[in-house]
Amino acid sequence: MYYTKLGKRTINVMRFVEVLQVLVKHGFADLLRRAGFHDGLPAKVLRSLNLMDAPSGEPATFGKRLCAALTELGPTYVKFGQVLSTRPDLIGSDLAAELSQLQDNVAPLPFERMAEVLKEDLQESPDVLFSSFEQEPVASASLSQVYRATLPTGEPVAVKVQRPGVVKRIEADLSLMRDLAEWTADHMEDARLIDPVGLVDEFARSIRRELDFSIEARIIDQFRSHFETNDHVFIPGVHHGYSTDRVLTMDWVDGVRIDRIDEYERRHCDPHTIAVVACEALCEMVFHHRLFHADPHPGNIFILDNNRMAFLDLGMAGHLERTDVAAIADLLVAMFNGNSAECVAAILNLTAKGEPEDVTGLEHEVADLIAFEAHAIIGGGQVAKGIDRAIQILRHHNLELAPRFALLLKALGTVEVVGRSLDPKLDFVTIVQPFVEKMIYARFHPKQMLQEARHDAAALMKLGRQLPNDLSYLLQQLRRGRFKFQVQHEHLENLAATIDRSSNRNALAMIIAALIVGSSLLISTNSPLSRLGMAGYIFAGLMGLILVVSIIWTRKF
Repeated sequence: MYYTKLGKRTINVMRFVEVLQVLVKHGFADLLRRAGFHDGLPAKVLRSLNLMDAPSGEPATFGKRLCAALTELGPTYVKFGQVLSTRPDLIGSDLAAELSQLQDNVAPLPFERMAEVLKEDLQESPDVLFSSFEQEPVASASLSQVYRATLPTGEPVAVKVQRPGVVKRIEADLSLMRDLAEWTADHMEDARLIDPVGLVDEFARSIRRELDFSIEARIIDQFRSHFETNDHVFIPGVHHGYSTDRVLTMDWVDGVRIDRIDEYERRHCDPHTIAVVACEALCEMVFHHRLFHADPHPGNIFILDNNRMAFLDLGMAGHLERTDVAAIADLLVAMFNGNSAECVAAILNLTAKGEPEDVTGLEHEVADLIAFEAHAIIGGGQVAKGIDRAIQILRHHNLELAPRFALLLKALGTVEVVGRSLDPKLDFVTIVQPFVEKMIYARFHPKQMLQEARHDAAALMKLGRQLPNDLSYLLQQLRRGRFKFQVQHEHLENLAATIDRSSNRNALAMIIAALIVGSSLLISTNSPLSRLGMAGYIFAGLMGLILVVSIIWTRKF
């Protein structure tokens, strides 16, 4: 699983050449020039082979071209595009919507290769472990393939098997993506606003968790315990005796996708009821359990029978702290009550960065949203539209959502779209509001207030115990002369460069003046050296001309 440093560098260069070629092919040559990649050695080689020419043919939108490029680059980049689709606060809602259409469907590998993984991890061949095992996969993705099998007890199960060699390939791609992100951050001023290195690191953590099926098994167990008393939501259980880091065996779900309207009557299901159950389930995940399904699209939600539904593919999940849920509740209450000041304060609690540069401008923009749009949004029960407008405001003020909140807003918007596809009149606000109100009431319950008071008192006592030691340490450092202040300056290097340039010009001007004075003295003596004085005049004139040109050039550019 590990490469030598030379091996990694060789693989990165080869893959880098391929990435450049694919990006140029799909119309991103100008973007590569702005990032500085166009002048590198691989790009020069590609240009010599006419492989860096701009594409011809009918133009497409930026999002469609990006989707095509990511798809051609392979599973790691498709996954990266899917993660980017959860960050409309960074890339914009339109591009996020187009990236959300990326499909992680690839041609399946032969069963013989997948059986090797099963045998290696479970210590036995599938024929021995299972009473039956269908060799044709029911689903095939870039990381894994899913098969239907039957346990010796006769229980049908779904067996998710990781593709062989996928970890090695993804680690190589992640190494290259990290290098590209660092280069882009250093050479593109615009790219710093979206923090490409941070995005790649966030993606690396996400996909590495997804590659470890034991983590997904634990997440499924948590979801299952949360909904064990809910008659309308089914979470398939994990068979841990048949599961490892690369193999995950779960209960078989006998259902169909939630958007298969033609199946509802046969399964005795009602579209409106299913829409409400899906939205209520997500709200329960967020406000009660603080662990939510981060990608509840139609392919991950199945209907069973009698208005029951199942959530699948729970590996992509989000987790919230209690303070996070409180911040979300404060934001929704502020919007319900039309309080712009509290709304701004709640929004800032959801961001990953500090205060905006223009707080007053942000307050005015949020006030306009509440005054002119919030009533129509809330009245129409359109939470997704409200989320989209709030994200537009954040982007306008260069504010970035914390990743966990970006996942949550993506999940809320997705489940609302799913619900409205089943019932166009669905009012998501009336579904969310009781959960928010219940949480607000619980916050002011005497028991909860007493618990918070105890926590605050404990924190004050801890601070009181630490304060004398901290003060004693500071005084000791001060007596020993080790107390130092560190001042962080910004942009002083520009001032230093300006001073250096000015001193050089002053020195040059003094030399020119000295040449002129010396040349004048030589000429006035009528000695044989008078010709040398004339040469001094000419040299001083040339130096003076250079000085004037450099001053004008610097001011112009």
